[in-house]
Amino acid sequence: MQKERLKKQIAAASKRKKADLVLKGAMVVDVFNVTTFQADVAICDGVIIGLGGYEGEKEIELNGKYIAPSFIDGHVHIESAMVPPEEFSKVVLPHGVTTVIADPHEIANVGGLPAVQYMVEASKGLPLDVKMMAPSSVPATPFEHNGADLSAKEVSQLLRNGEVHGLAEVMDYPAVLKGEEEMVKKLLAAHENDCVIDGHAAGLNETALNTYLTAGIRNDHEAVSSEEAKQRIKRGMYVLMREGTAAKDMEALIGSVTPYNARRFVFATDDKHLDELVEDGSIDASVRKAIKLGIDPIQALQMASLNAAECFGLKTKGAIAPGYEASFIVLSDLKNITIEAVYVKGEKVVEEGQLISEVRDSLQPPEVLLSSVRMKNWGPDALKLRLGSEKAKIIGVEFGSIVTKSLCEEVTIEDGLFKPSIEKNQLKLVVAERHHELGHFGVGIVKGISLKQGAIATSISHDSHNIIACGVDDESLTLAIKELERIQGGLVVVSKGKVLAALPLELGGLMSIAPHEVVMKQLKQVDRGLGELGYTGESNPFLTLSFLALPVIPSLKLTDTGLFDVTTFSHINPEGESVSL
Repeated sequence: MQKERLKKQIAAASKRKKADLVLKGAMVVDVFNVTTFQADVAICDGVIIGLGGYEGEKEIELNGKYIAPSFIDGHVHIESAMVPPEEFSKVVLPHGVTTVIADPHEIANVGGLPAVQYMVEASKGLPLDVKMMAPSSVPATPFEHNGADLSAKEVSQLLRNGEVHGLAEVMDYPAVLKGEEEMVKKLLAAHENDCVIDGHAAGLNETALNTYLTAGIRNDHEAVSSEEAKQRIKRGMYVLMREGTAAKDMEALIGSVTPYNARRFVFATDDKHLDELVEDGSIDASVRKAIKLGIDPIQALQMASLNAAECFGLKTKGAIAPGYEASFIVLSDLKNITIEAVYVKGEKVVEEGQLISEVRDSLQPPEVLLSSVRMKNWGPDALKLRLGSEKAKIIGVEFGSIVTKSLCEEVTIEDGLFKPSIEKNQLKLVVAERHHELGHFGVGIVKGISLKQGAIATSISHDSHNIIACGVDDESLTLAIKELERIQGGLVVVSKGKVLAALPLELGGLMSIAPHEVVMKQLKQVDRGLGELGYTGESNPFLTLSFLALPVIPSLKLTDTGLFDVTTFSHINPEGESVSL
């Protein structure tokens, strides 16, 4: 079969027979030479077999419109879009994204190996090519409680069986630096199966970067400054410029891009909410932003395609050239990246922004993922924060960044307990364990989330995905958390004893089983609920909230076991003193 197919392609390439499809009069975006040229593009069996003058069984006249390789998202958590892979594909394909490097560690932290296997199966047979990775750090750290573990043996099984494309972001960098046995086994499994290893080098110094590279980690999406980008590139890393919902790093990194090192930059979304994907876009939004920031349009297209393909060892993707997969976009102009059509392996799947290719029905998730919110009986006392001083450690947030500040400020105290203050912009933050009925509640203080009343809560809190809530009073916080228990996870907005809006995410507490159009409507209701709370921030507070429990991103975070200082990798009390648990 393969031999006959190759013989057919060779015959078409040598013009001894007609190609299946020829796009006539196209302006080809040449990502190798960073230029354009006019040519016919000939396709046979989903593969580009020639550039020049060709005849086809089917011919389409493009009249000088541009053909560019379709986009590759270098790092994405599909779960962050709050829909499973089948619905996710419907959302990103109209934006020219035909391949994604997906890390399912969000759902893995809830359900372990069965959850990863579900995501692998749910990604098969779609027009979107989902390159699923094996989560490397489940749990991400030993300083909190998640839903499940993913052992080195299970990771090796996934890699050995070819179920996944590589080893996903190595978040547990202390384990790498110390050469811990379990981590080394995972790294070796990736090496032995000739797989890519993704990095997560947030805040790492030069010695740590050297260690990362020695371990075989070759890319990173956590650079937040030009200097950090340069440090990575000089060591041979690819830098993934992240433009998600919570973290938007391109403006800080773009100054490090030069004509000499541009080939080491790739685009990634990492975590992007459904509404922003639909309204703003995916990698196409990154390309547009890069162009606005001064990057040559063709170079930006190169970053979105060829660079990503080479970074992840996708040898037949990322270019309009013979022998490459015929997955591409048709553009009416290069500056605004106006996508008129999207093709996958020679078949048109999107026309004028509308998906015209059928996507199979969603796979039925395992029952254990549909009942993942399990909490021990608790009452309002669990939310109290007792302080021994009028000064306390506070988590300072800045929208557009998942890096927090470690602040020390005077707070309001009543009867020895912290009282939230709208005037000081000091609200109560709660992280409640929701996997094993342990009854753990971490309580702290956050500054920078501008609620005027009520509370918000979500079961999305990276990476352990316990319940996290933020509010101005304990009554609202209690109602918000109880509502999440009732609906088995999601997003809720409450005030004055009422639930103003709720988005159920019954699939692992992370994704909805409803169509993405329904989820969009529910998200709009959540936005209106935020308005009723007097929220005035520029960005969605839920995604910012969801990163406040991630103890591998500097500086101060809150887990279900209390305040955590990422710079010292230790728990501290509200007064800033180290504590042992």
